[in-house]
Amino acid sequence: MVNPKKAAELIRKHFAEITTEQFLENLKRSSPELFEEDNENSENLPTEVKESNNEMAEESAKA
Repeated sequence: MVNPKKAAELIRKHFAEITTEQFLENLKRSSPELFEEDNENSENLPTEVKESNNEMAEESAKA
Protein backbone atom coordinates (compact mmCIF):
# COMPACT_ATOMS: atom_id res chain seq x y z
CA MET A 1 0.00 0.00 0.00
CA VAL A 2 1.17 3.53 -0.75
CA ASN A 3 2.23 5.64 2.18
CA PRO A 4 0.52 9.04 1.65
CA LYS A 5 3.30 10.97 3.37
CA LYS A 6 6.00 9.28 1.27
CA ALA A 7 3.97 9.84 -1.92
CA ALA A 8 3.53 13.54 -1.08
CA GLU A 9 7.27 13.84 -0.41
CA LEU A 10 8.17 12.23 -3.75
CA ILE A 11 5.71 14.40 -5.70
CA ARG A 12 6.94 17.58 -3.97
CA LYS A 13 10.57 16.64 -4.70
CA HIS A 14 9.79 15.85 -8.34
CA PHE A 15 8.11 19.18 -9.00
CA ALA A 16 10.81 21.10 -7.14
CA GLU A 17 13.50 19.61 -9.39
CA ILE A 18 11.81 19.61 -12.81
CA THR A 19 11.92 22.66 -15.06
CA THR A 20 8.89 24.04 -16.86
CA GLU A 21 10.42 22.93 -20.15
CA GLN A 22 10.96 19.36 -18.91
CA PHE A 23 7.43 19.22 -17.54
CA LEU A 24 5.94 20.35 -20.87
CA GLU A 25 8.11 17.90 -22.83
CA ASN A 26 6.98 15.04 -20.59
CA LEU A 27 3.36 16.12 -20.87
CA LYS A 28 3.59 16.35 -24.68
CA ARG A 29 5.08 12.85 -24.78
CA SER A 30 2.50 11.32 -22.46
CA SER A 31 -0.57 13.25 -23.69
CA PRO A 32 0.05 14.63 -27.20
CA GLU A 33 -3.68 15.05 -27.76
CA LEU A 34 -3.62 17.97 -25.32
CA PHE A 35 -1.32 19.89 -27.65
CA GLU A 36 -2.77 18.92 -31.04
CA GLU A 37 -5.93 20.92 -30.43
CA ASP A 38 -3.94 23.89 -29.10
CA ASN A 39 -2.24 24.27 -32.45
CA GLU A 40 -5.42 23.83 -34.47
CA ASN A 41 -7.77 25.92 -32.33
CA SER A 42 -5.54 28.52 -30.70
CA GLU A 43 -7.49 31.37 -32.27
CA ASN A 44 -10.61 30.17 -30.41
CA LEU A 45 -9.00 30.20 -26.96
CA PRO A 46 -9.97 32.77 -24.33
CA THR A 47 -7.47 35.62 -23.95
CA GLU A 48 -6.32 34.39 -20.53
CA VAL A 49 -5.36 31.00 -21.95
CA LYS A 50 -3.51 32.56 -24.88
CA GLU A 51 -1.55 34.78 -22.49
CA SER A 52 -0.71 31.80 -20.28
CA ASN A 53 0.45 29.80 -23.32
CA ASN A 54 2.59 32.73 -24.44
CA GLU A 55 4.17 33.03 -21.00
CA MET A 56 5.01 29.31 -20.95
CA ALA A 57 6.52 29.53 -24.42
CA GLU A 58 8.64 32.49 -23.35
CA GLU A 59 9.87 30.63 -20.25
CA SER A 60 10.75 27.60 -22.37
CA ALA A 61 12.69 29.78 -24.80
CA LYS A 62 14.75 31.26 -21.95
CA ALA A 63 15.79 27.84 -20.62
